Amino acid sequence: MPSQWADEPNALIPTGPFSQDSSHEAYYVATQMALAHNGIIRGLNSIYLQAPCIPRKDLDTIRDFLTYCQCWCESMHHHHDAEEAEFFPSIERIAKSPGLMARNVEQHRAFTPGFEAFQEYASTCRAEDYDGQRLRSLIEDFAEPLTQHLREEIDTLRALDVYDSGSIRQAYDRLEKLLMATDNHRIAPLVFGTADRNFEGGMHNFPAVPFFVPYIIHYLYGRRYRGAWQFNPCTMWRDRRELAFTTDDVVETAASRTGGRGPDRA
Repeated sequence: MPSQWADEPNALIPTGPFSQDSSHEAYYVATQMALAHNGIIRGLNSIYLQAPCIPRKDLDTIRDFLTYCQCWCESMHHHHDAEEAEFFPSIERIAKSPGLMARNVEQHRAFTPGFEAFQEYASTCRAEDYDGQRLRSLIEDFAEPLTQHLREEIDTLRALDVYDSGSIRQAYDRLEKLLMATDNHRIAPLVFGTADRNFEGGMHNFPAVPFFVPYIIHYLYGRRYRGAWQFNPCTMWRDRRELAFTTDDVVETAASRTGGRGPDRA
């Protein structure tokens, strides 16, 4: 694995000792959310690193890359909308403390303008007009407040250990169901392709699914936008792989990145 991978430039979130603490469900919730947030960060890092390296004449690959960016944005929207609509209000009811999660909502607003500018570019840019450095610049405008929020939300969740353990877990389980109710063609391949099953020594199983689910995602749901998933930092089986485009002279095509037999792919 090359030194430059999707764990930079924005740092991943360690789960630390709390992931092994079963004394309260708040630690489980914080762990699961940290792993989900790390998927968001890996996706963003993958976009940032590959953005200026795609050959300008390869218009099909540029279109696939813009689709990948769009899917990442849609996943972000889905995640944060579900938190605001269901999870945060549930936590405040459990804690009997209106406004307890207000700082998290405020942090959503802090990165929204830059995020929306990035989404607008990814959604409207023509392949012929694509500018990888411009895309990088747009990411730089919101990456810091976004990643700060993703880190600090984990601290907020860990601090819920003063409230009823079972209720906290139930609130998270409801959120998880909402997050799973999404476009499997555009989001599921992104979620699995940004999950690293060897993170922190392979101590986590995230997303926790039956063994056959990655096959369904790869061979069924992943087919519609197959070209987009070449930019994932991991396979659908959550194994790390080299980024498709990390130098300006890369000429690897979408076709060569989307073939393969399954979990034994690099």
